[in-house]
Amino acid sequence: MVIDPKPLTGEREYSLAPIIRSFEFGHSRAEVVGRLDRLSDELGLDRERARGWAVAQTVAWSFESDYAHRHYETARWLLDGAE
Repeated sequence: MVIDPKPLTGEREYSLAPIIRSFEFGHSRAEVVGRLDRLSDELGLDRERARGWAVAQTVAWSFESDYAHRHYETARWLLDGAE
């Protein structure tokens, strides 16, 4: 039995974004970029595609959010974490 199943087709890198951007898992540049690096490496996914999706979702979640400042920081860290 499944509650609210959502069959999706698309890039696998898209699915990493909620984990990468979630400040509940730690909110520092090292933690955010570390999650990006670890997930993309261990799952064999394209790091830059995952980073792009994480930036896009983070910006989208910042609108009308009580945590906009955290989302902005996360997006900035992800943009700076290109190297």
